[in-house]
Amino acid sequence: MFITESPKLPFASYFADLIQGFVKTTRKPLGDELRGIKVCATDFESFRTKTALDSNWNVSRYHAGEWFVNLLCLVPIQIAVCRENRFVPLADGVMSAELERSLLGADVNQIMDKLTFGWYESIFQSYMASKV
Repeated sequence: MFITESPKLPFASYFADLIQGFVKTTRKPLGDELRGIKVCATDFESFRTKTALDSNWNVSRYHAGEWFVNLLCLVPIQIAVCRENRFVPLADGVMSAELERSLLGADVNQIMDKLTFGWYESIFQSYMASKV
């Protein structure tokens, strides 16, 4: 259950699409583990009346998604290694002989264009990631 100021946003369909995409890309047997997740949203006042919380219930409001993105932006990412007196850029954190060959004689801008960070790139492009 999402407690939000905008409960009419399509949280359930968004998560259903995420689950469907995950199932298609991983092609792993998941059974009904993910499909059994029910997602709904409500505003805080409705949540409080449904759960019969007294008015003295002290609740902190914390933006979990923003916190998670900020946490991930603190994780150092290795973009290259020095090996045998050479600078070897990594592709998604992995050494690739093909990438290394393609960058022979490349200038700095070409190397920068080839560096990728895998799933971190979507976080970096997010509106929430202001400090990377």
